[in-house]
Amino acid sequence: MTAIEPFLNGLIDYAGLFPPAALDMLTSTRNYASYRSGKYAWALGRLIVPVARLTEFSAAIEFGSDEQLTPWLLGALSTGDAQQDARLISGLDKRVAVVDVLESKAATLAEVHKLLSAAPSKTTLYIEFPLTNCAQMIPALKKGNARAKIRTGGITADAIPSVEQVAEFLVSCAEAKVPFKATAGLHHPLRSVQQLTYEPGSASALMNGFINIFVAAIIAYYGATEEKVLAVLNEHDPTAFRWSGHALAWRNQELSAEQIRDARENFAIGFGSCSFTEPIADLLDLGWLS
Repeated sequence: MTAIEPFLNGLIDYAGLFPPAALDMLTSTRNYASYRSGKYAWALGRLIVPVARLTEFSAAIEFGSDEQLTPWLLGALSTGDAQQDARLISGLDKRVAVVDVLESKAATLAEVHKLLSAAPSKTTLYIEFPLTNCAQMIPALKKGNARAKIRTGGITADAIPSVEQVAEFLVSCAEAKVPFKATAGLHHPLRSVQQLTYEPGSASALMNGFINIFVAAIIAYYGATEEKVLAVLNEHDPTAFRWSGHALAWRNQELSAEQIRDARENFAIGFGSCSFTEPIADLLDLGWLS
């Protein structure tokens, strides 16, 4: 295995319930159970479930899961009501699944402070906020020991942030040492034109790539300029990335496997995807995974 292993380890949170896949709960839990026992289970992160659907999840996993050797780790999307979140999360059978990540949204600094004050103990809080407000929001997350969440795509072209916005977010988080996760629009490794949904005749758009996002994040973590981060985000040539047993090289920039591991564990945490198989299949097609 090459440096792709520490790069990809636990990177992909499975969000099959969400568009464009929008699977039902039983199918989503069965898929996750299958991925947990599959060849690339080491690349799999948490299952993403709305807090409001945890009761439905509990019923589905009872009939649709693998044999429970260890509890599933869940990333739960907040209802927006801290008391309701706490009640529904506490109702989970912890022998089956544990919510150790809560994901929420805030439009203003006041909303960030409210979320921080109500955050459940022993739960990592991610907050998504408008990318136009990095300068205010990221220091507040740092102070509150919370993490940032960036929406990197969607089912319409206008949901895709510009590479300039993504670069500013990554560099701001890196400078503040605020860990982050990404979500949406990252089914494919490299920046490229792709269909926005699985519908026949779906519109296409220039989409971000998860290799671009996370290589850019890792070099930002080690002090790269915003200009260099932007160049990685814009990269579309697979030959610009070279994976070896001890390092990843992007053009003239090299990252050791240990640097990748450290950045992944402490900063560039992962991304949510409604498909686990697409990212893996694309990496296999590129010859970066075997």
